[in-house]
Amino acid sequence: MAIPLSIERNIAQPGIEQANFVKYLTEANLPISNSKTIAYQSLYHLVVTETSPGVTSTTAKFFTGAYNQALTNFPGNSFVLPQSQHFLVTDIQAGRWQGGENVTTVSSLQKGFVSGPSSQGVNDANSKTIVNSTYTFTVNGIVQQKDIPLAEFDNSLVTQQRGRFSLSQPILVPAQSDLSLTVTAKGSGNLSPFPSGGRECGLWFELIGIGLI
Repeated sequence: MAIPLSIERNIAQPGIEQANFVKYLTEANLPISNSKTIAYQSLYHLVVTETSPGVTSTTAKFFTGAYNQALTNFPGNSFVLPQSQHFLVTDIQAGRWQGGENVTTVSSLQKGFVSGPSSQGVNDANSKTIVNSTYTFTVNGIVQQKDIPLAEFDNSLVTQQRGRFSLSQPILVPAQSDLSLTVTAKGSGNLSPFPSGGRECGLWFELIGIGLI
């Protein structure tokens, strides 16, 4: 299993990443609570893009809307981080998932958006649509990333890094911010990763970084 680059850097230079995080918060004039600790953090959200009767979507909105604890690990009961729990996103990982026979369960969760070794070999219409689709990520109404192609998440890796997009510039998410990551279909298909599979399915996104928890 590959060690994430952020952890490799931290092993080489202990405390550097944590110190930089505190610097980020200080320069942004954000309060730092002494009751919190700095730790690596991962926040994910699964969104249904096809229901079992075959109703499909051409857009998918993550980290916003109705909260379902079976589909996310955001703390509390909303997509708003608790007070003083600031989060610096350094990587985004994404992929597709399929539900089980019981719609409240997830039977499979895959990294990346295609089942083959890479997005370059895609010949399925829906997979082409998904790979060519884009996402826009906003924090408190300010666009942080605009029209990023989902092809950024597909590669031939067979490690934990598959389907991961490392950001050239980290994104700071202050506590109690409003988040929104919206995927928009590009192509003739929709955002269903398992067309006519007879089960709920959809896409998932995971924000990875360092935060106060």
